[in-house]
Order: sequence, then C-alpha cells, then structure tokens
Amino acid sequence: MKQGKKVDPAEIRIVFTPSAGNVEHFAAEELRSGIARMTGVAVPVSTGKTDGGVSIELETLNGKDTELRFDGFRITVSENRIHIAANLPRGVLNGVYELLEFWGCRWFFYQEQPVFPHWEHLSMPESRTVNPDLELRGVCIFPVNAEHREDLRRIIGWLGWNRFNLLMTSVCRTKKRDNGWEVEWRQVEGELLPELRKRGMILNISEHSGRYFFPVSYFKEHPEWFAMNGEGKRFATGQICYSNEGAVQTLIRNFTEYAEKHPEVEILGTWPEDGYGFCKCEHCRRPGTVLKAVNRIADALKIVRPRLTVEYLSYTSETSEVPPDILPRDNMSILVANMRVAEEWKKKSDAVGGRGVYRLHYHITDNTAERANLALRFHEILDDCRETKAGGLRGIIPFFIGIDTWWRSSLNLCFLSRFSWDVSKTVDEVLSDFCRNRYPSVAERMKELFLRLEKIPMVSQSRPPRWSLWQEWESMRTEFSGPAWEKTQHTFEGLRQTLDELMNVASEPAEHFRPVMEFIEFQRRMFEAWHYRALAVQAFGRNDRDAVRSCLEKTAEHEQELAEQVRNSAGGSGVAGAWIDYEFFLNWRLQLDKQLLEMRTTENMIPVTDENPDVELFLPGLLENRKASPRH
Repeated sequence: MKQGKKVDPAEIRIVFTPSAGNVEHFAAEELRSGIARMTGVAVPVSTGKTDGGVSIELETLNGKDTELRFDGFRITVSENRIHIAANLPRGVLNGVYELLEFWGCRWFFYQEQPVFPHWEHLSMPESRTVNPDLELRGVCIFPVNAEHREDLRRIIGWLGWNRFNLLMTSVCRTKKRDNGWEVEWRQVEGELLPELRKRGMILNISEHSGRYFFPVSYFKEHPEWFAMNGEGKRFATGQICYSNEGAVQTLIRNFTEYAEKHPEVEILGTWPEDGYGFCKCEHCRRPGTVLKAVNRIADALKIVRPRLTVEYLSYTSETSEVPPDILPRDNMSILVANMRVAEEWKKKSDAVGGRGVYRLHYHITDNTAERANLALRFHEILDDCRETKAGGLRGIIPFFIGIDTWWRSSLNLCFLSRFSWDVSKTVDEVLSDFCRNRYPSVAERMKELFLRLEKIPMVSQSRPPRWSLWQEWESMRTEFSGPAWEKTQHTFEGLRQTLDELMNVASEPAEHFRPVMEFIEFQRRMFEAWHYRALAVQAFGRNDRDAVRSCLEKTAEHEQELAEQVRNSAGGSGVAGAWIDYEFFLNWRLQLDKQLLEMRTTENMIPVTDENPDVELFLPGLLENRKASPRH
C-alpha cells in the first residue's frame, strides 16, 4: 500500500460495532497493542462513533459484501477514517494484521516477539480490497501435548498473524514407540481452544486418530471387526474391516458421540490408522469400501451436527482411487494426498454440492517423507499454490510441522502463507520483503544466500532403498563421490564463507543468523555422512571389509553429530527431523549400515523394518568399540 498523510497516534481511536464478538474484540486489542509498541501511545478502544480525531473502524458484514471472498477484507480510507470490513470476523483480524504490516510490523518466528518499528507518526494507507486465493490455509502440528503447551500457544499466535486459518491435529494418537508419535490434543484443548476461537481459526480433528475412534482393545472380543491379511488372519494393528457391519456401526457410534460432545470441532476427519495393512477380506477388496463406510458416518453426523464437515482422506490405494459408482455425501470434504486424483474427487464433490477438495502437502515441512534434509522450497511452494488454485481446490495443509524443527518449516511456511493468499506474488517479492525486514543491513546478499540454499540437492529417504541398490545404486557413486561430491563440498564451503562474511559486516544481532548457520551445518553433515556411506558401498563391492568398517565409522561420527545437533537445537531454531527420538529418524539407513558392516549379501540380509531394536545400540556401539571384529 502507498503511504498517505501522517497521523499523530494520539488522535487515533479504535472503534467496533455493538454487535462485535470475540474475534473483533481481539482484533481491536491486537491493533491497540501494536500501535502502542510502535509509538508508545495507548490508543482508546470504544463502541460506536467517536468525535474528532482519526477513527479505525472494525466491522463484520456477515456476508453482505458479495465482492469479498472467504476471510478476505476491505480497507476503505477517507480523510480521518480507516474502515476495515469483512464478511467474517476472521477477515477483520486479517485486515488488522494487513494494516500492522503496512506500518512495518512482522512476525518471522514464533520463538521471537513480533517486530514493531518505532514511529512518531503513522501513515494513512490507501483503500484496497484483498481476497485470498485459497480458502483453507492450515497446518498440521506435531506433537501436540502438555509438554509443548507454551510453544503451541505462541505457534497459534504466529499462525494467526501470518493469515493461516486452520489447525489440524489429532485428538489422541496412540504412542507407537517411546517418545514418538504421541499426539494428545485432549491435554491442551482447555488452554489452546480459546486461542483458536479469538482468532476465528478452524479446528480440524483428524490426523490418523483411528485408534481413538476404534481402539485396538476391541480385538479381544471382536477380532472379526479388524483387518484380515492376505493369509486370512485377523490382526489388531489399528485397521478395521470396513465391510463388517458391527465394526462400522461401532465406528458410527463413536464418531457421533464425539461430535455431539465437541461442538468446537468444525472439521472431523475419518482417517484410517496410519500406514497400510488394510483389510484383504473378500468384501473389503471391492472398490469404494472405505468410502461407503465414511458415507454412513457422514449420514449419522449430519443428523446431530448439520454444519459439521466430515473429512475423507484420499491417501493409500484403498482410499485414493476414485470409485466410479459411489458419490461422497454433501457434508463431506475430500483431503487428497495425491494430486493425481484431485480432479476426479472434485467432480464427485461438485456433483453432490459437497464441501470441496483440499490438499495434504508432504514436502513443505518435516514429516516421514522428508527424513533426510528438508530443503527450502520457495519456487515449489508457489507452483503448488498456483496448481491448487487452478484446480479449483479449497486449500493446502502441510503435513506436518515439527515443533522441534521449526526453523526448517517456518521459512517455508512464511512463503506458503503469502502464496496461498496471493498466487500472483513472486519468490523475489516475498523473499525480498523477508530479507529487508529481517536483515536490513545485508538484505540483498542474504536474499542471494537463501536462493543458493534452495538449490541444495535433496537426499530423499521416504522409503528404505532395496538391498540390491546397495550394490548397484548408481547415485551413490555419482552423487556422493567423485567430481559431483567435490562440487557439493565446494558448495557448502562457499555457503559458510558467505554467511561468515555477512555476519562480520551486518548490524543485526548474531541470533538472526544462527538458524541459517545451523541449517547449513546440518545439510553439510548430512551430505558428508552419505559420502562415507557411498565409499562403504563401493568398498563392499570390492569385498574390502576393513574399508567398509572405516567408512562406516566416519558415517557414524557424522550421524552422531546430526543427532546431537537436533537435541541441542530443540526448542530453539530446530534444524532436523520432526521425530523426537532422532535415532528412529535414522533408523532405515542405520539398519542398512549395520548390514554393510556385517558384510551381508543379498542371500542372508535381514529385512529392513520400521522398528529394529538392534539399531538403537548400533550407532554408539560402533564408535565405542572400533577395534571389535564385525559379526558374520
């Protein structure tokens, strides 16, 4: 916005209508507090008209303005008046944050306080209408429990400021291992729900809550309710038999009871338990079995909560393939994990006047799809937002944000917040704004550094490599050894040198640069670990047992450094995987390292699994007992 006339902050009055609710009152307080932080003036807040001075008026129109979409807003400026209006209370708050950002306020990281510049006078903005391109702009946070309540409170504040409007979490996700996969919204909802409400944010309870709505304790009396494997055996790993009438009726009852008790939930997900292991019985193998069961849940919930949105997850092959002869219900939304089927699902939703389709995104923040070196993805995020809008989808939900890893997710989320609101923006525009406000003394050079960081190659580890690849994996030779590796080394040396130079001449505090330094160091260590792993693979091919051990010891040293970096940065910048127990984050590759060390061949290898207790002892054991002979 262009700057208008200067206003003495002592002349400003904040006004909202008598019908204003919780969100408008909070918006007024955010504005009052922001002006006070910038100018030192305590601006009065009142209801109704004011006499004299400059009034900033906040008004919710309740759908009367047909030009405004979703939680968009209109700022109308006259001589002594700034009028912020929106159809939804949430839109009014968005307009307030827009005004504060016009005056130079920013909130980059939740661990820090917002940035408030100092002004003697405030400029009047110009009139404008602002509509978001995507309706739903949310996040899925992990983990959610009492231990992280203060972090979560500040995260919600950061999300609201940056125009996100949806929080996805799980009511209760059963622990799968010590210190991992624990999600307990029940522990914190009393404290955090008010934080969501005063910001007008949507609460989405989903995120693989299968074991909450269908506990595995049912198995003892009703094994027939649970999934059958290919050999005809029932097992209690969380997946149910969706063609079993008793199981479906129980699922309907549990979802209905929860919906009645929790009116604050606006979207209720029917996600199956995470992973695979879907039922292989004759009836469940038929297309659309899961959708049919969810439709029945939606029918029941429509009776008790007509406005509640029932969320169907298009995820694995059992749920993602679009059944040709089955339509979802009109009170359902479809969350797609694979854009390949998004168009088909949208056609089905549109056919019944449903609540649309939105996208679960795996590559913006930390999750199992990014177990190695989650990268900065500025251009990819912009492309994905444009694709989402072009496809007529409602929005994007990144899955998931690790609280321990906020630095790696946060900058991507800053870009997501801007691009999901306005796909016409460019990477240069958003990155320039970030650097001007975060690193004003070295803005252009920091922008160049971030663009170089975006180009760091990826080490993808969403699945463990097949054993044969350890003998024939060409990328191990070409990417992590030889000329390509020398180029990678040179890249990291250049990045670190550039950052050191900037820190020496910048006027900003060193803390502003620390997350970038940790990010570079994490990436460097990760690549060095893979370099020595590549050398171990090559030595394995030569049947050089001593060289394999030596290279894997070097690999272990770097992996240990990575684990320590994660632990040391927890609650701070957060530089590595979202897994609390980082040894599990390393699990797949460490299992393969261990088998290389033991010189196992294709014939006597051990299957790589998610849980292998031997791996927990392997990394420190290798370093503490270097002279020990490898086992056969």
